[in-house]
Amino acid sequence: MADKVWKGKRVTDLEALLVDRLAEVTGRERWSVFLDLDDILDRLAADADRWLAFQATHPVRH
Repeated sequence: MADKVWKGKRVTDLEALLVDRLAEVTGRERWSVFLDLDDILDRLAADADRWLAFQATHPVRH
């Protein structure tokens, strides 16, 4: 998921799996986990353009 969200992409099915697992492990309600995860992913995705621009200034050399 990290590979997607830092590029500003959200993958609903993958996020749902993570929410289910976090709810199971923590004992929290699924909706509560979803809201917290959604906020975190929104903040990360908001900086995607800046991170991608930074990465583009450091091209991979072969």
